[in-house]
Amino acid sequence: MGYETVTGIVAREVDTGDADRYLTLLSVEQGRLECYARGIRRQGSKLASQAGLLTYGEFSMYVNKDRRLLTSAKSSESFYGIRKDVEKCAYAMHFLDIARDVIVEAQAFPQALQTLLNTLYALCYKDLQPGFVARAFEMRILAIAGFAPLTDICSVCGAPLGGGKGIGFAVAGGGVVCGSAECRGAASRVGRVVAVSPGALKAISYVSGCGAGQIFQFEISDAVAKELSSIVPEYLRHQFGKAYDKSDEAERYRAFEREMLDLRRGKNGDAKAI
Repeated sequence: MGYETVTGIVAREVDTGDADRYLTLLSVEQGRLECYARGIRRQGSKLASQAGLLTYGEFSMYVNKDRRLLTSAKSSESFYGIRKDVEKCAYAMHFLDIARDVIVEAQAFPQALQTLLNTLYALCYKDLQPGFVARAFEMRILAIAGFAPLTDICSVCGAPLGGGKGIGFAVAGGGVVCGSAECRGAASRVGRVVAVSPGALKAISYVSGCGAGQIFQFEISDAVAKELSSIVPEYLRHQFGKAYDKSDEAERYRAFEREMLDLRRGKNGDAKAI
C-alpha cells in the first residue's frame, strides 16, 4: 500500500456506478495501467477537467495491492482541438486503440508513448490531413514494435530489389516481393500481394527509420497516399493479429458528445487547451 505518481495520457475510460469511471493510462514509468476515478462524473469534481480522455499530465494514485485509486491529476495538455472535430476524434480513438495494444501492462515503452503524443500533437495542431497522420503513425508504430516491413530486399528470396520491375508488397508477409514468379507465387499463398510504387516504399522506409520528431516531415502525392491507405492498415492487421476498423465509432462519438455537453454546461471547469 502507498501512493505513486505517473506521467501519462488517459487512453480509455469506462463509466461505472452513478458517478465513477475506470481509466486506462499509458504512462512513461509503468506502461499501461488501470485506475479507478471515484466521483469523476459528479458535478463539481476536480478530477473531471484534469483526467478526461486524451488528457496528458501527472496522475497521483493510492495503490492497494493491484488496485489503484486516482486521488489527484494535473493536466498539461488536453488536445482540445481534437475534441471539437468529429473526424479527428475518430482518428484519435484509432491511435489510442493501437497504442493500448503496443504498450503493455507494467512495462514502460517510452518510444511508443512518444510516438502517440507526437501523433496527437500533429493531428491537433498541424495543418495535415488526418489520413496522412494515420498512415505515418501506423508505419512508425510498426517499426518501433519490431514489425517494419522490408523495403530494399525481397522478403521471400532476400535478393536486392534495385530498380527491378514488377515489385509487389506482401501485406500478410514481411514486405516487398521481387518480380520473379516464384517469389510472388510463394508470397501470394500466404496473403495478398499488391503492386507498390517506389514512392510508397520510400515513404515507408523514411517513417520507419527517421528521428522521433521527424515522422511527419515528408510529403507524398495523392496517388502514394492512396497506395499507403491500401497497404499499411492491412499489413498492420496481419502483424498485430487484430483489425482496427473503428467498428465502435458510434459509441465513441456519443461519449465525446456527452463530454462536450458537460463542458458547455460548465461541469468540467476550464476546457481550454494549454
